[in-house]
Amino acid sequence: MKIEVRGVGLKAMREKRVLTQRQLARDLISQNYIPAIEAKSRRAGPKLQQRLVNYFDCRLHELFEVVLGGNKS
Repeated sequence: MKIEVRGVGLKAMREKRVLTQRQLARDLISQNYIPAIEAKSRRAGPKLQQRLVNYFDCRLHELFEVVLGGNKS
């Protein structure tokens, strides 16, 4: 089974805190990574997911959506 975690609430949470993508990236990770997560072209790994949850002091489901899929052959 494939598990995918999508950063669906990240942009809204970032904008609520009046942060640019650049500011958030500078605080947590490389500059290009946050825009890529918001655009759904990259995925946040478990460590970054936890850092974002801690950074925004929120629950995982407020930032990310877990999607279960079938096996790929």
